[in-house]
Amino acid sequence: MVKHLFTCGATLLAVACALTANATPTVPGQAISLINPGFEADGASVASPYGWTSLGNSDADFLEWGGQSSSESYRLSHWAGSDYSVATTQTVTGLAKGWYTLKAWGRRSTGATQAYITLDCGKGTARVDLPAAWSGQWVQVAVSAQALPTNGSATGECSIGLHTDAAANEWTNFDEVTLETGKVNVPVRGADVSSLKKSEDLGGVYYPADQKKPKPVSALKILEDEGATHVRLRVWVDPADSYHDLHELAVMAKRAKKENLKVLVDLHYSDTWADPGTQTVPARWSNLTVDQLEAAVFLHTFAACAAVRASGTYPDMVQIGNELNSGMLWPYGHTWNPPSWENLGRFLKAGYNAVKICSPKTKVVLHLAEGGNNGAFRWWFDNIIAQGVKFDVIAASYYGYWHGSMGDLQYNLNDLATRYGKEVLVAETAYPFTLGYNDSHSNSIGLPEQLVAGYPATPEGQAANLRDVLSIVRAVPNGLGLGVFYWDATWTAVPGNGWDPTDAASGNSWENQALFDFDSVATPALKEFGRDK
Repeated sequence: MVKHLFTCGATLLAVACALTANATPTVPGQAISLINPGFEADGASVASPYGWTSLGNSDADFLEWGGQSSSESYRLSHWAGSDYSVATTQTVTGLAKGWYTLKAWGRRSTGATQAYITLDCGKGTARVDLPAAWSGQWVQVAVSAQALPTNGSATGECSIGLHTDAAANEWTNFDEVTLETGKVNVPVRGADVSSLKKSEDLGGVYYPADQKKPKPVSALKILEDEGATHVRLRVWVDPADSYHDLHELAVMAKRAKKENLKVLVDLHYSDTWADPGTQTVPARWSNLTVDQLEAAVFLHTFAACAAVRASGTYPDMVQIGNELNSGMLWPYGHTWNPPSWENLGRFLKAGYNAVKICSPKTKVVLHLAEGGNNGAFRWWFDNIIAQGVKFDVIAASYYGYWHGSMGDLQYNLNDLATRYGKEVLVAETAYPFTLGYNDSHSNSIGLPEQLVAGYPATPEGQAANLRDVLSIVRAVPNGLGLGVFYWDATWTAVPGNGWDPTDAASGNSWENQALFDFDSVATPALKEFGRDK
């Protein structure tokens, strides 16, 4: 059944169609006229809104009170009491050749629902799915397609679609649809592979998906083949097991270059894990003064950059510290116990200066955990900027089972990009493909109640979670969404490659969140990197 099906030749729509005849795009972000993009032209309970065409189960397509913002009275809703599939569509004509980006705000139920928007401008249909968020939260998504002249005309057209394929009583809301010139993408699509060298040395192997005759392939090659652009490499000062040191950084950077992968260097400034709960001074720095620690940070940072440079390339990014919510090099650079912002600022400036002397074009990254906590990020970066610290990229760890909803992540990234005018990056994210385990060690996420609603612990659920984090970054305003790194993608359950570098018998609590399954085969989530090729 189709309602309000129309063509531009129809008399009643002549004026409306004139609005869709658009000039040649000149700059990215130029708005293209749509009919009734905010669904305000009708009223509540109206089925199939004015200016739009309903396809499929069109009775599931109607307007309700309550728009995305306080200035919007109505929203488009998709819902039915039985299984349904519905699309609300509009075609825009008179478009010059070039790229166009469709954006829409939406929210959905977390059951058996596929909610997504599509844009088809003549070169195939581009699609982006609507992430699951907490009840009541709206999320904006964006997708781009290239328009070509049609049927010998000098102009082309784009077809917009707002879709829901769902089980009975599942729902989607859409609002504030826009079309503009330009293209959005996620330029940095990376994987942390810090565990890879040790895994391989202890017998770990990796297989691409869909091999007829399984044959081990370099994990780095598999990543690049699937669309990854970068790897992230963790660096400790004097690690107990001799892994994650400067020598390994040089080796892995050379391997990455061979596979056409760029490198983000993740400096912990510790002999072991550094995070919001632990920022231990390296043993050989333990008796240094603050002045001497500042110099040690400079020298270590420069040495790390030089190690990559010696491999025949330059680091694309260097991360000065890891998850610095509570500072670094405790107690000297703590942010609250007691607060020592001046010392922290000195350490961070030393790291920045070392990077820029070694490689002026390398981007300097500052990284916090809790990617959904906007207040924490504002507090931290306001204090750091007050110390005169320079940086290029703001990075966040985001694990949906710990750090809030996709809506929280989007609010934070969008606010940071707007407030500070910097590129934003999700430096760490992950999700389980199973709740099972492949060694004797319990997993960090191993219980059903730990999962995020809308994302089951299945290969498909893991892929959907990564897909949607990429979508959040893709939609950051002004093209400031830089990228996403999947954390320790290659950390499979290999005996000896556990959490504790001082204990070879320690287990791995992460193998159910790797991007390689218990048979060491690439999971479907890896293919999400290929969407922005």
